[in-house]
Amino acid sequence: MASFYPELYQTALALLVEARQKAGLTQEALAAWFGQSEAFVSSYEEGERLLDPSEFIAIARAIGVDPYEFLKQAEAASL
Repeated sequence: MASFYPELYQTALALLVEARQKAGLTQEALAAWFGQSEAFVSSYEEGERLLDPSEFIAIARAIGVDPYEFLKQAEAASL
């Protein structure tokens, strides 16, 4: 994975996975929300694929978290 701020990205990703799990959503259910296969969610959760900002926002909203507050939380946790 190539990211300009890998620690921040990894923290945000870990929080996103945790939020999905707390919401009771499986990878399959979240993927279906976007008309994708489970492999789509698995690939970014495992760090094989980077999310672009629009994907991050859409996924956070689908999970039920505010994407902007979520990124603030990830930033604070990664410092």
